[in-house]
Amino acid sequence: DVIVSEIMYNPASFNPLEEYIELYNREAMPVNAAGWQVRGGVDFTIPNVPQAVIPAGGYLVIAADPATFAAKYPAVTNYVGGWAGQLSNRSDVIDLVNTRGETIDRVEYFDEGDWATRAPGPLDRGHYGWIWTTPADGGGSSLELINAAVSNNYGQNWKASTTAQGTPGAANSVAAVDIAPLVLDVTHFPIIPRSDEPVTVTARILDE
Repeated sequence: DVIVSEIMYNPASFNPLEEYIELYNREAMPVNAAGWQVRGGVDFTIPNVPQAVIPAGGYLVIAADPATFAAKYPAVTNYVGGWAGQLSNRSDVIDLVNTRGETIDRVEYFDEGDWATRAPGPLDRGHYGWIWTTPADGGGSSLELINAAVSNNYGQNWKASTTAQGTPGAANSVAAVDIAPLVLDVTHFPIIPRSDEPVTVTARILDE
């Protein structure tokens, strides 16, 4: 029940030292995350320090660079950091692994699809097209989980923070306990129907 709840993968400064990942403890009791590892685009082992004990309903921020994070967020004290690597500005995997080698949580984020919105693009050779856009991709926002009671594997449950620079170590600015059901795995059959054929559309619906 310790999950990834916020990701700053592309700061407005484009300085990778300002990146961070936030963990949220959904348990009704503290969890000691000392020795746990973050793997994927970055590699980090949570040290055995007081901050590694995440309170019930509390947060732990893993910063790319502790000094940079402290200078930018002086009011936040529940952080550790100093990872190797860099989060991709397009798509990356974040694995949270405990001391027994078990994957506690896994998030694969993107800068498109369900993780962003469509918007008219710039003029290109006399024509306008469409682009994917999100304030979390270099626009000064972080990527925040909306409902922690619903799986964080789906972009429909994430949104760019409404607070500039995100909300590391605190409740997410977009947090909500009642969200629209997630519409997943949409398919139709036949794949290429004829004009006289009925079409069956199926989907999986996920709600809190």
